[in-house]
Amino acid sequence: MSNYDTREMLAAIEICPPVRNFLTKTFFPAEETHTTERVEFDVKKGKRIMAPFVSPRIGGKIIKRQGFQTKEFSTPRLAPERVLTVDDISKRTIGENVYSKRTPAEREDELLAKDYTDLDESIQRRLEWMCRQILFEGKLDVVDEENGVDVQVDYGFTNITVLTSDKYWSLSTVNPIPILKEKRRRIIRDTGTAPDVLIFASDLIDVFINNPFIKESMDIRHLQNVEIKPRIVDSALTYYGKIADLGLEIYSYDEFFLNDDGKEEGIIPNGACLMAHSAGEGSIEYGLITQLEQGEFKSYEAKQVPKVYCDEKSEVKMFRLTSRPLPRPLDVQSWCVLYPNGQSAEEV
Repeated sequence: MSNYDTREMLAAIEICPPVRNFLTKTFFPAEETHTTERVEFDVKKGKRIMAPFVSPRIGGKIIKRQGFQTKEFSTPRLAPERVLTVDDISKRTIGENVYSKRTPAEREDELLAKDYTDLDESIQRRLEWMCRQILFEGKLDVVDEENGVDVQVDYGFTNITVLTSDKYWSLSTVNPIPILKEKRRRIIRDTGTAPDVLIFASDLIDVFINNPFIKESMDIRHLQNVEIKPRIVDSALTYYGKIADLGLEIYSYDEFFLNDDGKEEGIIPNGACLMAHSAGEGSIEYGLITQLEQGEFKSYEAKQVPKVYCDEKSEVKMFRLTSRPLPRPLDVQSWCVLYPNGQSAEEV
């Protein structure tokens, strides 16, 4: 039977390629581990200040330090686990030859490797959801009703616009370009950098493309400001084209997930549009992981920590994968969210 030492398993995990999703990979590309469960960092939200003019007879003028808030958050704990029983390793696994001579120990290694993949993917799906919440709401609700956990991480993001019915992009009288231009200009004004991607929900991209003003902008006689040339990037991500004078590339993201109520939702909320930077909006901060091993508490500064433990009375072996990730935006004014056809009651 294999000896599953935590540090040896950590080394194996480090060489495995991570399962990364579009929002996580694109907007929170950096990763940092910490030596505490709680992390403290600066969240930028302020104006750019010019140096004041000063008389030659005066040494200088004081300008206030501003533009960020220091916040401290407890990193949420994710700890999915799997049970391995005697029955699991005694009978052949799916796809295994009926006359296979594989030993229970070999099946155990194979099942634990598969369990690691499954648990890792479940953590990455939750992390993608966390990034979604930060991007579209600026806050994250960490709730575990069974164990009485109810905490909110709020970064103070307010750059969300729900258009009124007279400005819906589905109307033939409304031109989306000036609205996008104003939002882009505001981000540049507040942060000094220009967004370069526009991510649409799957139910909104057709509304945008079929808008008569957008169709007119595709015409070569009008300088072809909007270029629509759809291309499948992967099974969930589609590149549609670009808006030349805004420097924005257009995508739709059609990934889905089962929420905590068991209902299927789109990663991009229905009717939503995200204007952001493809170089990233922040990072993933990983808190310290502490667990009990052979009667002693041990701590690990790592993105994920495995644990194999046994219940000899029940004759089961448990495999747990723990992670404490928290998406951190660098500047909450550097992206914006639009609901061009209003916001549905389910999303308010």
